[in-house]
Amino acid sequence: MKTLLIILLFSNFAFAQITGKVISSKRESVPFVNVTLYQVSDSILVTGTTTNENGKYELSNLKSGSYYLKISGIGYQTLWSEPLEVQTSARELILPDLTLLEENNTLEEVRVSAKKELIQTTPLGKIINVQSSLMTKGSNALQVLERLPGVISDRRNNQFSLNGQSGVTIMFNGRKVQMPMDELMSLLENTVADNIEKIELITSPTAQYDADGGAGVINIVFKNNETLGTKINLSATAGYGYKEKVLTTVGFSHGFKKLNLNASYSFNHDVRKSGYAGDGTAGASFMLGESYNTFYGIARRYQNNHNLNFAVQYQPNPKTTLGVDVVGSFDKSHNLVNNGGTYQLQRGDFFEIAMLSDGLTTKQNNISSFYLKQTFSPKTQFNADFSYINYSNNSPAGISSDYFDEQKQPIKPQFSIFTYGNRGESISKIHVGVFKADLNIQFSEKINADFGIKTSFAQNENDSKVERKVNDTWEIDPRSQSQLKSQERIAAVYSQVKYMLDAKSNLLLGLRYEYWKRDFSNQEEVFEISKLFPSVLYTYAINQNSSINFNYSRRISRPAYTDLISNLFYTDPTFIFSGNPLLKPTLSDMLKVEYSKKGLSIGISVQYDLNPILRYQITSNATKDVGVSSPQNLDYMKSLNLFLSYPFQLTKWWKFTLNTLTSLRDYKVSYSQFPAQKRYVFQNLNFSQQINLPKNFEIELSGWYNMPYFEGPNTIKGFGVANVGIAKKLKNDKGTLLLTLPDVFRSFSVFSHNGGMTPIAFDINTVSNWRDETVFYRVVKLTYSRSFGKNTQSVKYDSKDEERERVK
Repeated sequence: MKTLLIILLFSNFAFAQITGKVISSKRESVPFVNVTLYQVSDSILVTGTTTNENGKYELSNLKSGSYYLKISGIGYQTLWSEPLEVQTSARELILPDLTLLEENNTLEEVRVSAKKELIQTTPLGKIINVQSSLMTKGSNALQVLERLPGVISDRRNNQFSLNGQSGVTIMFNGRKVQMPMDELMSLLENTVADNIEKIELITSPTAQYDADGGAGVINIVFKNNETLGTKINLSATAGYGYKEKVLTTVGFSHGFKKLNLNASYSFNHDVRKSGYAGDGTAGASFMLGESYNTFYGIARRYQNNHNLNFAVQYQPNPKTTLGVDVVGSFDKSHNLVNNGGTYQLQRGDFFEIAMLSDGLTTKQNNISSFYLKQTFSPKTQFNADFSYINYSNNSPAGISSDYFDEQKQPIKPQFSIFTYGNRGESISKIHVGVFKADLNIQFSEKINADFGIKTSFAQNENDSKVERKVNDTWEIDPRSQSQLKSQERIAAVYSQVKYMLDAKSNLLLGLRYEYWKRDFSNQEEVFEISKLFPSVLYTYAINQNSSINFNYSRRISRPAYTDLISNLFYTDPTFIFSGNPLLKPTLSDMLKVEYSKKGLSIGISVQYDLNPILRYQITSNATKDVGVSSPQNLDYMKSLNLFLSYPFQLTKWWKFTLNTLTSLRDYKVSYSQFPAQKRYVFQNLNFSQQINLPKNFEIELSGWYNMPYFEGPNTIKGFGVANVGIAKKLKNDKGTLLLTLPDVFRSFSVFSHNGGMTPIAFDINTVSNWRDETVFYRVVKLTYSRSFGKNTQSVKYDSKDEERERVK
């Protein structure tokens, strides 16, 4: 018995392990790729694992012998190591970093043309490789976001939701775009999708990320090719809907051994049309008394937009990387909007108003960044980043009005607020400076820590007014004038520690502190918040192909400065469009568990939002005679969410990906006439199909659908969109032709019922239908794209020196 015990004790130490790290050609960690171990003698698979978030792996319980590693991952070339001699007496074999090359490199001058998976799942969320979708060509960034699983854009209210939750932070290349959401929506419409490499949907952010964004973060990553050689990409799109659409893009990249240059320019000309119409009633407390109203708005926009992306990265030595990148856009659009409606008063009066708004909008935006990446040692890395955002918007417009009686005869209205002419101008300027620094330290094989600081300073200026024509003279409407300056300061520090519990499980603990101060020129009180934001992430790799994650995080959704300032403007004489100085930020707590296996992802989350923000909610002014459309806070929203993402490989040539979100929600609203609570089930479906046909044809069918849901005191009917793309790859690398039909069933209509859940101010009870251009007209786009030159790094398998270079 004693001898047996000695043998058992000894056997526990008669094994060895292999540890190491996988990096990219940019010397960045490569997470979630496969690491498998084979015997040299017969190539039999011994064991395997996947790299963790930091690109590290561990293979345990190995006997003495000769082995080799195989490293493989989506979007990378497969890498085989040289033979490894493992001795149990040494207990641990620590390998040098293994470098994976991107799949657009060549092996013995043979081009690898495999396409990345459209959707990749990580513990933090999803990575969408948008260039793997045919619908990306000829689209803008907003249209691409609307097709992503779990993302809902509300163009009527200028806001995003992610997995059914409001409060989303948008980032460009990991840097927050700090501007009002309506301006941001416009910027996304002016950003050409051809320049985007991927989009990260981060629904479980750690302490490294800004605490802003209760639903999570959408990070748009632009192309930045860093391989050797020269490459030129050309793309041209011609389309027609309401009127003509033209888009041209040229991209250039050149890689030296230490320097990489990337530049792209896009020009977009688009003429589009959208509109809404509705009707309903208002109560006696309204300024016109009890009435039945109809209303409509038809917008036509003639747009010319220029986009420029530029990036330089210099690596003077293997440990130091310096870089500069610039994202810029200039947009000029002519906007014609026909607004109008009828007023049937209970006392018998009737009149009709027809208004034409003629405006010219000029917008300019650029985000410039300088960054440094420094490796002090294999266990210590430092990153620093300084960014500057400069945004300006000038939107003058003139409005002419005509009034008619029931017989369509011109009349003069009795109410003084109805004038024959208005003219307005809104000038906005935003300047933001951001500095952040991060330090990563590997304390041991099991403990890795990140520390960081961030500070930002933003200055916002807005000068807007509406003048009305009275007796042939122009006077400022006091309800609309706004001359405002705002300053915002944010300071943050964070630390997070990742502990490798064992070969299969990791625990990430993070804590972020943020101080936020905002002051306005027209307010005496300064808005100030100081809070801690904890996060916990536990990951467990069940085996090589499956894992489970547990996540908890606290987030905040800050109102934009345009949400807070009052007396902005109005377009209807009976309503003011205003900010809300009393608006509170949203605090969100979320707990989530997610299981992933070979592309399948299924999860459940619980979220509690305190004071969630909804825009364009109807309330009244202090004297109860004018309607006010402004942002408001719900009291709370509780959500139980079930989400699923699953790719079906139906045949070798047909792949179907389904994404669903089912959410049980409970919320309370108190800014309506009477406090009310509602519980309902929200359902979102998102799908894509890729069909490969003979003779280099490919078809993509994609779409999304939202079931009916509630929005504060209002209700929204279900709506959705289906898209079709057909591509033909020409012979001899002569390029690709792509035909796209967005919204093929012309169904992008949003029906809303104001006051449909509970009565609102003035007992307003109206229904309306907003329709995209694709509902009015069939939109067709044809794109030709082609690449010239090569970005290559020759790799020869028969050269030991070359192979050693890859394994370093």
